[in-house]
Amino acid sequence: MAKLDATTFAAPGPGTWLLDAVHFHGPVSRYHAGLFPACLRDGFRDGTRRYGLLFDTLEFRIVNGFGYFCAVPAPEPETAARIATAEAAYGVRLWRDDMDRWEREVRPESIRAGLELQAVDPAALTDDELVAYVDRCIAHHGRMIRQHHSFNVAALLPIGDLMASVAAWTGLPLDPIVALVRGAAPESAGTFPELDALAVALREHASVETLLDPKLSPAEVISGLRAEPGGLGDAARTYLDLVGHRLLDSVDAASPTVIEKPSVLVEGVRRAVATSGAASNVASQREIAAIRDLVPAGARDEFDELLAEARRTARLRDERGLYSDVWAGGLSRRALLAAGARQVERGRLHAAADLVEAGPDEIRSLLTGANTPSADDLAARARYRSTHRLSDAPKFLGPPPQPPAPLHGLPENAARMMRAVGMIMGGIFASPEQHDATILRGRGVSAGDYTGIARVVRGPDDFDRIQSGDVLVTETTTDALGVALPLLGAIVTDSGGVLSHAGIVAREFGIPAVVGCGDATARIAEGTKVRVDGATGEVQLL
Repeated sequence: MAKLDATTFAAPGPGTWLLDAVHFHGPVSRYHAGLFPACLRDGFRDGTRRYGLLFDTLEFRIVNGFGYFCAVPAPEPETAARIATAEAAYGVRLWRDDMDRWEREVRPESIRAGLELQAVDPAALTDDELVAYVDRCIAHHGRMIRQHHSFNVAALLPIGDLMASVAAWTGLPLDPIVALVRGAAPESAGTFPELDALAVALREHASVETLLDPKLSPAEVISGLRAEPGGLGDAARTYLDLVGHRLLDSVDAASPTVIEKPSVLVEGVRRAVATSGAASNVASQREIAAIRDLVPAGARDEFDELLAEARRTARLRDERGLYSDVWAGGLSRRALLAAGARQVERGRLHAAADLVEAGPDEIRSLLTGANTPSADDLAARARYRSTHRLSDAPKFLGPPPQPPAPLHGLPENAARMMRAVGMIMGGIFASPEQHDATILRGRGVSAGDYTGIARVVRGPDDFDRIQSGDVLVTETTTDALGVALPLLGAIVTDSGGVLSHAGIVAREFGIPAVVGCGDATARIAEGTKVRVDGATGEVQLL
């Protein structure tokens, strides 16, 4: 399909609207468009008000299927109260309470709710029961989106504060500063206690080679592990139930779940068995000391505290998605595929997955007898999404982006919180790009040097093509990528900055990564041999 005409893109409201090029590979589904914006807005606002930030929330709008966001300032009458809240929140290190609440209450309850919904077999339900179950999954998904974004400030403020402070003290670039937190978020590297327990059980099993025989298909391996009696079967089911229904590399239920790409799961299990549960790539004391020595002597105690706080909350950066909307989105997808299959049987859909192309209200109408949108309409929506990419959309709508407002006059804690937020936004979305004929340049976010075959992945559906040791070349990644990391030798992305999910997972796993290359997916041909230098941010075409 031809590239979209930029004149068809109009700003959906006042202000500057930035294309979200780090969470989506292209247009989003109607399901996601109907559920995500309000839940994001409300969840983000929960966090900004709790911490007293001087912006209220992010508004998210869909333009020609593409997601755009705009920061909304806090209402002026609230300014004084918000500044007071910020002073108090920073003074008590409020994120510690949120991290404790996440680990003690929120994550366990999210797991319980996810497993409860997952225990239902949608194919075994009557039509009326299935409609009610789809409703439950959608409502749960909405709550989990809001939950994810209500923890945004707690998850990112400490690392933003560390980045801003250390950069000001030392003049260092952000990449080595962020790397100091490496190793504090094991699940970002696909390391789970449940996977470790399965690996131990497999290593102790007399027939481990048979169970993981490469001659078996990945689906056969998973089926065999699930069917094992005793402790091994229990460990396999526990791990697979925890991660199998998560979205693979997306936050949109239109994308496949991990269990739909079983090779990813099986390679992860094989790696865990082979490496004896090796820990993630932890920053060394020597590495930390080298940067600490550059900090003015009078600020070194503060450096130690900032680093400790950033490491304390590091796992929340990805866990707030993995246990919230990444899992809930997968459960919604499972329910919608089951409901869509029945619609196919009755001649109302061309493909079960087309039901995801309907908005939440349309879905309920279709499942209760309505004939619109038609099967042809939904199939056309699916074709539109599959034939358009991020490069088809303008990077911003409305007036050009402006630098953030100066923070003069704010009390110290309120100012440093806003400075940290600015650092975070740049760390997630900033994308430097400068190329020549054979070298692409972006931001090196995970050090190391690796040469391998480029696998150009346009979305989670392409993960089946990845072979062990390939270089993943993709537009963007999400926090769910950790499960697929055992297959990868390096990562290259079109978009993102030092705090993008690609950077986080690559650092935790210890593989080279270069992000923000702009057009790597267009410049690098499938199967090309490339050299990725995660220190210099260069990708050489060989």
